[in-house]
Amino acid sequence: MKKQFSILILMLAFATSAFAQVKVGYMNPGEVLDQLESVSEVETQIDTLIAQRDRELIAKSNQLQQDFAVYEEGKSVLSAEARATKEQELLDRNEQIEADRENYLNEIRQRRAQLMEPIIGLMDQAIKSVSMELGLDMVLNEITSYGDAIIFYSSEEKLNITSLVIEKIKAEQ
Repeated sequence: MKKQFSILILMLAFATSAFAQVKVGYMNPGEVLDQLESVSEVETQIDTLIAQRDRELIAKSNQLQQDFAVYEEGKSVLSAEARATKEQELLDRNEQIEADRENYLNEIRQRRAQLMEPIIGLMDQAIKSVSMELGLDMVLNEITSYGDAIIFYSSEEKLNITSLVIEKIKAEQ
């Protein structure tokens, strides 16, 4: 879908150029983000959150394993009803751990998005600023989020505004 949209934009840009000269630039947002110290700080915060959540899940999982081992040792003396009840309790706890894991993953994704939002906003502002300074009508993403190239070739390296965007952001921080 993204690829088709990008092709449509390119076709539109070339069709428009028949009527007027459209100035197009391109950039690599991944490279921009790699150069920003604030992104490293976000990743450090996210890594800390992941480590904390991992410790919590590991503790719950270890406790469940211990309780299961105790159950296995003593299940022969339990009635059928007590065994069924205990097994259901252990299964429910295991399902809760899986649900907690999913909740933690969602929490981490949301936290990363929340922390990256101002950085992405700063990058967007820098792109707009550089584009206005250079008189660009359009800026394309050099690659998709899947690593597929959108810009396969450009005869002019000056159309690549990645380094200018990095400089603009660093100057504003």
